[in-house]
Amino acid sequence: MSSRAFVLPNFVVIGAQKSGTYWLNRSLREHPDVYLSPDVAEISFFDRHFDRGVHWYAHYFRGHGGQARIGDVTPTYLSHPLAPRRLREVLPDATLIVSLRNPIQRAWSKYLHLWRKGDIRPDLSFGESCERVPEIIADGEYARCLRPWRELFPADQLHLFVLDDRASDPLGAVRALYQVLGVDPGFRPSTTAKRLNEHQSPRSMLAAALAFRGSRLLHRNGLHGAVELGKRLGVKRLVLRAGPDASRDPAPPTAAERERLARHYRPDVAALSELLGRDLVSLWLDREAPAGNSGGSAA
Repeated sequence: MSSRAFVLPNFVVIGAQKSGTYWLNRSLREHPDVYLSPDVAEISFFDRHFDRGVHWYAHYFRGHGGQARIGDVTPTYLSHPLAPRRLREVLPDATLIVSLRNPIQRAWSKYLHLWRKGDIRPDLSFGESCERVPEIIADGEYARCLRPWRELFPADQLHLFVLDDRASDPLGAVRALYQVLGVDPGFRPSTTAKRLNEHQSPRSMLAAALAFRGSRLLHRNGLHGAVELGKRLGVKRLVLRAGPDASRDPAPPTAAERERLARHYRPDVAALSELLGRDLVSLWLDREAPAGNSGGSAA
């Protein structure tokens, strides 16, 4: 690869998963001064594919056309133990962006995500699944997850956004994002007032599991085009139906389960509140409402 073609990101959305990063991806992708790889939504270099090397990573940005900002949106970086040091090694000056969501709602959304893809047993309850898959809860411990990033990157490189602000002022939220990146904040993407990536129920658990496993296998082997072709041909619509299905979807967390999660998250959210200078304990934990089955809408 020539030095002219060797282009790497100058900003990275590192997380949190199931916390509005799909909306961030779409909002960034539409801006004329921002370049994101058209090959795949999440490159996952700093957590899953670091052994493939920087030239493999740079290949995803080969189509860069001179945009001021080049980005990687991979929300699983935030909680990965090796990602902070790896990213510091490769992109020491990158702007880092984190979207933060009510951790109880995020945990439910993550559970639905795993359930829909067949990654957890469908007969397990939400509580049982949290015990079997600890990251459902652990990845929402934002203050803990942020600690290694804050140790390695100066504060002016790390920008934290609260997802609730998008709901109350979507245009203001997207403008704030563009301002952090130094691109035209007056640009208005089509995503400003849309609800994106809402929960979809499998028409068949087996068919959904096979489809998602096939998609992961193709992505793992770099065959992103085949996955995109499948989407255009309507494969996703064949295995998923829009909106929740009360007859098939798991029961939402009980009041007791939400209360347990609120107790679990309270020390971490208190630490995050101190970091941001904002009372997230009251916003997220004291006013927690039933999660319902729409947890995927903030992915």
